[in-house]
Amino acid sequence: MEKSKQSIVPVILQDNQTHRRTVENSSAQKVVAHLKNGQTELFIYEGIKPSTLRVLLSEMTINEAR
Repeated sequence: MEKSKQSIVPVILQDNQTHRRTVENSSAQKVVAHLKNGQTELFIYEGIKPSTLRVLLSEMTINEAR
C-alpha cells in the first residue's frame, strides 16, 4: 500500500486595502430574504447580483446535504 506524499506550500497573506468594499450606510440596505436551514443562515440584501445569489444558494444546498 503506497502512501501519497503531501506537500507543504508556503502562503503569504497580504492585506490589500484597495480591493475592500465598505458599506458606509448599512441601514440603507434592506433585507429582502432571510433563509435558515439547519446550521446555515443566509441574509439576502436588496441589490444582490443574480449570479452571486445563485452561488450562495447552491453552496447553502451543498453544505446542508453533507
